[in-house]
Amino acid sequence: MIFNRGNFGLFARYRRDPDRPMVKPAMGPVDWLIEAVAVSGLMVFIGFTLYNFPHLPDTLPTHFNGSGQADEFGGKSTFLILPGIACFVYILLTLINMVPHTFNFTVKITPANARRQYTLATRLIRVLKTSVIWGFWYISFSTLQVAKGAATGMGVWFVPVFLGFIFIPIIIFVIQASRSK
Repeated sequence: MIFNRGNFGLFARYRRDPDRPMVKPAMGPVDWLIEAVAVSGLMVFIGFTLYNFPHLPDTLPTHFNGSGQADEFGGKSTFLILPGIACFVYILLTLINMVPHTFNFTVKITPANARRQYTLATRLIRVLKTSVIWGFWYISFSTLQVAKGAATGMGVWFVPVFLGFIFIPIIIFVIQASRSK
């Protein structure tokens, strides 16, 4: 494999299109609100975990089946996995959001539509980041409730609602992006 200017082996296809404008989208009030909800979700999640961890029983549910019932159990330390993943997701998606010119789009990016397309794409990432963080918090909350005996599971509605919070913003983004050609 030859490494020369512009050839990065496996990552060559991910380099920026030279014709694509590098425009930094401004964060509007909606973007700041979504980011604040994500950060507050992460802080609530971390605080919730730290507050409840000392009081947990030694065995916790670690998996819920499709109907929301706990079907696997593990040690107390498994309660720390989801907050760790949530922190990683927050950091990763925040970093990815800094380079919208490298995203794949359903429309051709031109100087005329770049700012709008990048704004829509970065907003989508923020909404997905927020949905994942709060969804993970709810899973941890349900885990705690089942471990305490206050609930038997998450309920059958969790999976469809969580998937709705992921796929509905994606569908809205695709519609808005195609209208903003």
